[in-house]
Amino acid sequence: MYNKQLPVAAALRSVSIAIFGVFVFSAAAISADGKALYTTCSACHGQRAEGNPALGAPAIAGMQDWYLKSQLEAFALGRRGYKAGDAYGAQMRAAAKTLPTAADRAAVAAYIAKMPPVYGPPPKKADKAALANGSTQYNALCSSCHGSKGQGNQALGAPRLAGQNNVYLARQLAAFRTGQRGAAANDKLGKQMATMSKLLPAGKVEQDVLAYIATLKP
Repeated sequence: MYNKQLPVAAALRSVSIAIFGVFVFSAAAISADGKALYTTCSACHGQRAEGNPALGAPAIAGMQDWYLKSQLEAFALGRRGYKAGDAYGAQMRAAAKTLPTAADRAAVAAYIAKMPPVYGPPPKKADKAALANGSTQYNALCSSCHGSKGQGNQALGAPRLAGQNNVYLARQLAAFRTGQRGAAANDKLGKQMATMSKLLPAGKVEQDVLAYIATLKP
């Protein structure tokens, strides 16, 4: 007896296989594109995305892809790096133009996120009192968003801080305080961070917090 459903089932299987093949090919292409596109980024951020304080480039290896993508979007769309005096931001805004599409930015973000984090040499050893104060201040002001180990929190839009160089973190705190960062009308998370940065006094308190962050590993 002829079963009319057999040709239909066979056709559906063929379509499913074809779709799966396209998906696998697309995933491989995105991965390959991300690696190729990262070549431009490596000039500042390093081959291992370990960062370069001398160039003002943060460590980004292993950073969450959602955060990397959001920041690339912010630079590309003019929400970040547009303020006068923000030389490093302006450089990054220009660099973001080498990734003209959202797909390019997503591919690079996915590639970087898969790179193993690179922790730099341990900073100068801070005294116990400084680390104790840094721990207190960090847990009072920062950990609720960035995590007790500086691991970050996607639900709150907070990036990982552990492993980041202190020079970069200090510059970002200053940028948030002065309005160089987080001032764009549609940058809700940036505005939140700008508010929080003002609760952390510059000077010794900030230095203690940064010294404590340098001890964190997720």
